[in-house]
Amino acid sequence: MNTVQEKVFAYLVMIIMLTGIVFVSVAEAQQQPDLFSIESQRLSTERNAMLILLTWGGLNMAGGGLLAATSAKHRDFGLMSAGWGLVNAGIAGYALLSASAPDPSVSFQDVLSAEQLFNRILAVNTGLNVAYIGVGWSMNYMGGKSRTRDFGSAIVVQGIFLLIFDAILLYDSSQRLSELALYPGSVSAMAADSLYYNFPALSLRFSF
Repeated sequence: MNTVQEKVFAYLVMIIMLTGIVFVSVAEAQQQPDLFSIESQRLSTERNAMLILLTWGGLNMAGGGLLAATSAKHRDFGLMSAGWGLVNAGIAGYALLSASAPDPSVSFQDVLSAEQLFNRILAVNTGLNVAYIGVGWSMNYMGGKSRTRDFGSAIVVQGIFLLIFDAILLYDSSQRLSELALYPGSVSAMAADSLYYNFPALSLRFSF
């Protein structure tokens, strides 16, 4: 191979390499999610969800309180509904007051960690909601007193609503995690995050 051929071969190799880099860059630009957009979606979803939960809590406090005050037969159902409404409204109100605005300079790791925390809290709450329904059904079916049965019926109603509520949010969060999986380096970040994880903001609903 003479000098001219060597130069042509070298140029061809450079062209192929540069073309490959361009294709990879274009592919990443097409597949790489917009972190700020995903973070904004999560925060907007959380805010809308808390507004819905606040409304549900308010309706339960008002309706349950009215029922407890005006109907001796359904007094216990109303009291339990009002109690759940108070808890849910308190959770929603606190979340809305402490909500933060999306950060344009947010990092991938911050977005991923926040979304995974949100997803796991929803998964735990979804399981708890199934338990609420089971406990409420047991109280309603096996309760010897009307008070116990009414309390059970109210818990079933709350559990069904919260199960649907959290399941929808969980699906939506899982979709965003799927988008984040397209981000360069996401596999190693997700693997590292799965090895060590805590729940600093995990809050569970409860009845009283």
